[in-house]
Amino acid sequence: MRDPFWVFFLPWPTRSPLLRGIFEIDKRSCDVVLSARRLRWSPILPESPTGGTGQEEIIEMKDVFSVKLKRRRFAGQKKGGTLLGITIFKCLNKEENKLTDCAIHLNNFSEDHCQSWFRHLKEILNGFQNRPKSLKVFVNPSSHKREATHIYYEKVAPLFKLADIKTDVTVTEYEGHALSVLKECELQAFDGVVCVGGDGSVSEVAHGLLLRAQIDAGKDTDCVSKPVRAPVPLGVIPAGENERYCYILLVICFKSPWHVFQFWPLKVVLDAKASVIKGATE
Repeated sequence: MRDPFWVFFLPWPTRSPLLRGIFEIDKRSCDVVLSARRLRWSPILPESPTGGTGQEEIIEMKDVFSVKLKRRRFAGQKKGGTLLGITIFKCLNKEENKLTDCAIHLNNFSEDHCQSWFRHLKEILNGFQNRPKSLKVFVNPSSHKREATHIYYEKVAPLFKLADIKTDVTVTEYEGHALSVLKECELQAFDGVVCVGGDGSVSEVAHGLLLRAQIDAGKDTDCVSKPVRAPVPLGVIPAGENERYCYILLVICFKSPWHVFQFWPLKVVLDAKASVIKGATE
């Protein structure tokens, strides 16, 4: 078997490999190739007289939302630990307009090898300029039988953290709370606004964003014939009794659910076990 720490450093062009090396994936030694657009691998077949490889698998880098170094740590240990390899988190199409997330483990015990790959993978992800770094989040605790807060903190917040997205969360306390906050907050500090709630919450946040845009533009808010576009995009996480309203709203306002953000849109489907993150630009 080839040296498990073997690696090639190759030129930068988009369609050319950046790195090539060997990792263990699903308990098989694989020949792995990274380019700016995709990651591909195929199992090495030792029984092949030519030392060939098996069927190739491919991940589009645009579908990857996080990369982490994987380490084994003892109970209570927060830093350090034995390096096991790299974990890549990506979005998968589950059904219709639903997505789910999955993890792919690239196992290799070499610190230098993994650090080099991790650095290149992070550079590629950081190169997607449409992805958010900071979000303003509104959560209506009364939505979905008062489970919206649980939905956000248990399903959504962990994915934001995994994707290194900073959040400023407002749990609304009364009708019109989100509207009041949006009139005053520094929206330029955020890459987008996310609403976790039902149809009333979505309507209020959308209203607040549009109202803020008209005020900032010096428009007469009582009669706006040509409204100014909202300063930041709006993402909706359906958490009300009727998520169909949110789906229809996205289709009408943004052509499709995946165009709801101009950066990394997020949609959490209540009947799915996993949360969803997917990137798209319109």
